[in-house]
Amino acid sequence: MKVLVTGANGLLATNIIKLLLESDEEVIGFLRNKNNFALPDHRSLRLVEGDITKPSTYRHLLSSVDCIIHVAALTGQNIIDYAKYDAVNNIATKEIYEGAIENKVEQFIYVSTANCFGYGSLAEPGDESIAIRAPFSKSLYAKSKLAGQNNLLEIAKNEETTKLVILNPTFMIGAYDTKPSSGRLVLSAYKKRVIFYPPGGKSFINVKDAAVAVINAIRLGKHRQYYILSGENLSYLDFYKKVTLQLHQKSFFIPIPKYVLYAVGCFGNMLRFFKIQTDISITNVKTLCVNNYYSNRKAVDQLKLPKNPIEHGIDEAIEWFKLK
Repeated sequence: MKVLVTGANGLLATNIIKLLLESDEEVIGFLRNKNNFALPDHRSLRLVEGDITKPSTYRHLLSSVDCIIHVAALTGQNIIDYAKYDAVNNIATKEIYEGAIENKVEQFIYVSTANCFGYGSLAEPGDESIAIRAPFSKSLYAKSKLAGQNNLLEIAKNEETTKLVILNPTFMIGAYDTKPSSGRLVLSAYKKRVIFYPPGGKSFINVKDAAVAVINAIRLGKHRQYYILSGENLSYLDFYKKVTLQLHQKSFFIPIPKYVLYAVGCFGNMLRFFKIQTDISITNVKTLCVNNYYSNRKAVDQLKLPKNPIEHGIDEAIEWFKLK
């Protein structure tokens, strides 16, 4: 099997490529800059530089592959112009899927986000049947991913040649986080005597487990179906406790009151009003105040999603960042 993986230097994509190569598959990694790729050279790996918003840079690759795993996305939280998210996460996604259909590519695996669905509580976590909820319904990133997801499903209504499977991972932790992206949460605890934590929680997953599910989706995923890839639902406090335990570090934990976060978010909105790019906004801080929990039942049952303790992912992230 020959597989094209977009966004090849990202956290999830790198782990996917590593597993594919270990299974003796032939891989084309599509990325902006080869110098940012973390894995060593491999006889079955070819890296191609290009821009996912410019079909001319990847169109020639589509006729030679059996499967496309589309991971490339614009994920930064400091962007204030929705059109920038839309260009990558929606329009470019639609174009590459249409190219896959035109070239009769057998499989198209699209990596979206769990926040396209509604979250829940520990007792009743969110699943694929629940519509997106605030504050994520106001997140420019989540809205663009949902638009891309819906466009693909619409195109696939009458499409039987190219199988479409949509995967919706939660917050991934592990090795090969080159930016870093989600690993910043681990780094934020390193050598901190005092750790301030928000009142909400997240669904965390070892990126290795997510990568296994992505590859399993090629064989086991059903056409026009989506699958939430989640692991452990944890409050930020519980997650930080696990990180400090893995670091063999003693820290004091102090909660950040919700009203303080909201005040910071309002300040961020003011900066954005003046066109100043910042991660801070009232929408972003509200995401820190909700219990953003999801069920992985469908992915476990149908994609054989592994259920390893999140401590494995934390420890691999710590080793990757060389914090020990």
